[in-house]
Amino acid sequence: MPLFERSPKGMQLTRYRIEFERNAVNLRAAYEDTLCKMAELHSAELAKIRIGATPATEPLVNRTFLALLKRRPALRLDLNVQLSDALMQALLQGEIDLAVAPMPVKLPEDLAAVRLLRESIEIVCRSGHPLMALEKPATPEQLSDYTWILPGQSVSARQQIDAHFERHGVDEPIVQVQSNYSSPVGVFSLIANTDMLGICSTQHRPVAEQYRLQAVKASRADWPREIACPVRKIGPLSPLTSTFKEQLLQESARIETKPKRAKFT
Repeated sequence: MPLFERSPKGMQLTRYRIEFERNAVNLRAAYEDTLCKMAELHSAELAKIRIGATPATEPLVNRTFLALLKRRPALRLDLNVQLSDALMQALLQGEIDLAVAPMPVKLPEDLAAVRLLRESIEIVCRSGHPLMALEKPATPEQLSDYTWILPGQSVSARQQIDAHFERHGVDEPIVQVQSNYSSPVGVFSLIANTDMLGICSTQHRPVAEQYRLQAVKASRADWPREIACPVRKIGPLSPLTSTFKEQLLQESARIETKPKRAKFT
């Protein structure tokens, strides 16, 4: 198939060459478009961070993401919200690159953790609950008169509450609803409309206040805990994940330096 042909006016393109050139232009455009799309996908992957959080620490992760988003508008967050034990496994298996969770009693050997902040867990009840009429702090016996909404026994907060009852020779609390508190709105709604007792972390306090929940005054029933940022020891973090970690430390410092608020009113 000739691409050129002679004519009285000189060499001219044949219809084969014209069709070939048209398709060649289309192929080049498609090739360049494919390269652009591949570059965009690569850039998007580089802009993605894989973070794990517990229900109690999710507000801190969200706060950090929003702060960083102002400087990195293309930032993408792959957020995995689970309980602490599951997060540690996800971290070890490479499913996430960084976790924000209460410091485990025993940190796996392949992980290293940086302390972020110290928060407390309080017992909460609805406004007008009979316990709020007590003149003295509620005893474990009085707390045991009511049913509870609590996480499973593998969660550190639940373990602290069970230990509190055990120290005073009182049976473990009766759990009417077991919840991992993944949705504090749902949990606090239940507490606000029943006589059930529940727990509230420092970071979930603003949500609890929206439901007019109150902190129960109970002797030695204010349990502190350390929130940490575990990562794998082997392998460096990506530059963007490292930046997120730095922002996480800054946001944690801001929370700790805020004036301490009084208990719920």
